[in-house]
Amino acid sequence: MADNRPIGVFDSGVGGLTVVKQILRLLPNESVVYLGDCARAPYGDRDNQTLAEFSRQIVDFLLTHDIKTLVVACGTISARIFDRVQAMVDIPIVGMVSPAVRGAVNATKNGKIGVIATAGTIDSNAHKAAITALHPTMQVTGVVCPLFVPLVEEGWCKGQIADLTAKAYLEKFDGYDIDTLLLGCTHYPLLIDSIAKALPRNVSIIDPAVDLVQDLQVVLDSNNIRGTSPASPRFFVTGMRDKFDRIAQIALGGSYGSEVVVLE
Repeated sequence: MADNRPIGVFDSGVGGLTVVKQILRLLPNESVVYLGDCARAPYGDRDNQTLAEFSRQIVDFLLTHDIKTLVVACGTISARIFDRVQAMVDIPIVGMVSPAVRGAVNATKNGKIGVIATAGTIDSNAHKAAITALHPTMQVTGVVCPLFVPLVEEGWCKGQIADLTAKAYLEKFDGYDIDTLLLGCTHYPLLIDSIAKALPRNVSIIDPAVDLVQDLQVVLDSNNIRGTSPASPRFFVTGMRDKFDRIAQIALGGSYGSEVVVLE
């Protein structure tokens, strides 16, 4: 039985558009409503209570659009308060940690995995705990990259500034012999060129968005809520519209250009 209600997706800003890109690519019969909280980004240094308050406001808004499932496309919220967000809704919900961990574990050959994310995500230990729970012998090293989100939010996804910043952060993995790097924030795939330049060629880079969409497909199928008649994606943003437009063009390309509403 078809269910053509939209999938709700939210993030602290524009990073979640990397997840929207994969949803539109891999689930072309689904519709998406997205909210990017650019005005209050980044979330990485926020306390859990504040994150919960922000999440409640965003979830309540998305529920007014009759969403059938919720995607938490924010690494910080997925790592730190996913259970609290899950308790806010009575519809299926998908987060970033489980698919990210699955992708990294499947990719590594030597069992040495690097994780880059915001301070809040690294401090939560969510990825390391999930990986070592599956494979206790795997070695997980986390590195905080506090400037990556502001770089993306400003549109500096390529060029010398991005390259030098990535090099400064990723050289902290020297000596750890990682063969897999997990991107623990949805903003980071937008810096993929600079990240790849700063790593040895043998290191696999895991963008969890693809694995997340696999989880989302399972959720849709198991709940019998697959769509058959997609509408154009709708985008809502807090803060500056021009910033969102600039990054959306980079993240989505031809999939962008649909309705965008700025929320006060």
